[in-house]
Amino acid sequence: MPALAAPPPTPPGQAFVRFIHLLYVPTLCCNLSCSYCYLGRQTTEAKLQTDAARAVATLEHALQALEQAGVLAFNVSLHGGEVTTLPAPVLEQLLEVIERHYHRHFDALQAQGHRRSAPHIKTNLVRFAPLYTLLERHKVSISASIDLPLALHAAHRTTLAGTSWLDRTLENLRLLARYPHGKKISATLSSVHLENVQALVDDIWFLHRDIGFDMNQLNLMFAFGSALNRTAKGDGALAPATEAQQQQLYAALKSAFMGTELQEGLQRHWFEEFKPGYCTNCVNCAERFYLLQSDGAVYSCVRGQGIPEFHYGNVWQDSIASILETGMRKIALQHANHGLDAACQRCAHLSRCNTGCAVVKFQRGAARSYTCALQKDLYADQPLSYPPDDAAQQQAYLAQYRQTMHPSLAFAAPAAPPPAPGLVLPNDLGEPKNTLAALIAADATLGQMFRNDAFVLELGAQCVPLESQLCKTRRSVYTLVPGDRVVLHLRRELLQVAIAEPIRNTLYLQLLRDTPVVYGDEQRTKQEHLFTYQLYANCLQASERLGADYVQCDVGALLALHGTLFLRGVLNNLFVTTSALRDYHYQKQRNNAFYHLQTANLPFQNFEFHYLPPLPPSPSSPSPPPAHHDHA
Repeated sequence: MPALAAPPPTPPGQAFVRFIHLLYVPTLCCNLSCSYCYLGRQTTEAKLQTDAARAVATLEHALQALEQAGVLAFNVSLHGGEVTTLPAPVLEQLLEVIERHYHRHFDALQAQGHRRSAPHIKTNLVRFAPLYTLLERHKVSISASIDLPLALHAAHRTTLAGTSWLDRTLENLRLLARYPHGKKISATLSSVHLENVQALVDDIWFLHRDIGFDMNQLNLMFAFGSALNRTAKGDGALAPATEAQQQQLYAALKSAFMGTELQEGLQRHWFEEFKPGYCTNCVNCAERFYLLQSDGAVYSCVRGQGIPEFHYGNVWQDSIASILETGMRKIALQHANHGLDAACQRCAHLSRCNTGCAVVKFQRGAARSYTCALQKDLYADQPLSYPPDDAAQQQAYLAQYRQTMHPSLAFAAPAAPPPAPGLVLPNDLGEPKNTLAALIAADATLGQMFRNDAFVLELGAQCVPLESQLCKTRRSVYTLVPGDRVVLHLRRELLQVAIAEPIRNTLYLQLLRDTPVVYGDEQRTKQEHLFTYQLYANCLQASERLGADYVQCDVGALLALHGTLFLRGVLNNLFVTTSALRDYHYQKQRNNAFYHLQTANLPFQNFEFHYLPPLPPSPSSPSPPPAHHDHA
């Protein structure tokens, strides 16, 4: 059939305020009758012809409305009912809409770390064979629903007439094993499925070795009590697995598959639904998970379909903003209505689990996750991936979770102890006039002190202007050896700044070494001082390199004199200023708190270097090799 017209690409730089996972249910119609189906009679009462006629238009309208609201679906998956009951032309149109969506928003999705580029469907495989070519052409990833053990697939995943189609299921699984694109199997387990765990283990091996499907790609889920299911199935409804059964299953699977080629599946994929990051572990799942039906109705997810408490609105009638707000409010309300379980309030994994799925809480009338014990077993087996919070972290998260999802409890809870006194800074510290750059610009003397042409260090043939360590945008470290020419040049006019009698002014040098020491009233850890050196203004020589505007001092000789203080591998830090400017700096700190806060570390121009004394001669060598050095 002809391809649908493609919309224009996303405008460059378009910003999205939210990214969501969108499940699209183009039809609720299904060609099977599963004993534990939580959709109840919705699947048999669906009008396939009506759904097929509106399915494409609804998806296109919803994606466009989301985009206009600044919301982008990072994952668009087709779910049901059974997606493959749709006519093949309609299904293909849906796949094309999804492909165009991913291509149109490639950059925005890539920037958020989302990599999906092909459609995904959930299917019971009944019509997999006749649709194989279409699905392969569009590189569709497949999630195939079956029952384990397979004997229960025959008993509880039957046709509408109540007959088994297990043989055909196995044929389609063999075909799926050869399918070249993404694929996995999902199995929903009730209490009866766990009565014979060994049969379940045997069938996993059978599918892996005999059918040829890589069973590392398996997702296990647990059925839960559903009013819609009980109404539709009556006495045929299956009882959910108990927490003890869930734990026994996990222990049996570990015993059977650890150390085998299916260990990765066991540890990574099989129980993915019960780990952090899955929708069931969200604080409020309406932040990013939505289900859309072909009639435009928006629900929480497949579990909430047809339940008024989880209906968020309709994309044909309501604004996206209204639907998003309603979803957040309704999910929060369900969590609040069921309270916060006392065990959850003491749990070191609350920040991971967030007490579980809101829909299951509604169905069970319980506040705690129905897979709590299993989740703790999973976390305990991977303590580096899922470390428990310590007591302080747990209490802090509990307070945050109460405030977000249980505000009435947060209000009733005892007041949190006051925080320990911390660092308090003036609230006007960040004002533009109080920044260090503004303070320097407003003070002529500071302008002279911080100027980056006041001191120039001559290193051999190279001249290096020195900057304040507080103003540098990059850090340079040099390497010196005895004999290097190291001459400091100073602007003559700087000797007349901040002093009434320039003859009393001095060049002021401080050398520090990166061997930390602790001292002073504030007990700060600082670089260790090696020496302070002052040379009076009239004793400075005329600059041989930079002309009449500068005077100079031979620093190389000074460093050589103190050569025993330098340690291999330890950085040295030379600060340079004048004694008058140094005095002005400390007076400015006393007079201006904003300057003081920002110059707690020495603000003077500095030079960082390693000093390498020559190695002692080797006993086998009559004389040391010539010294070499580099300036980095």
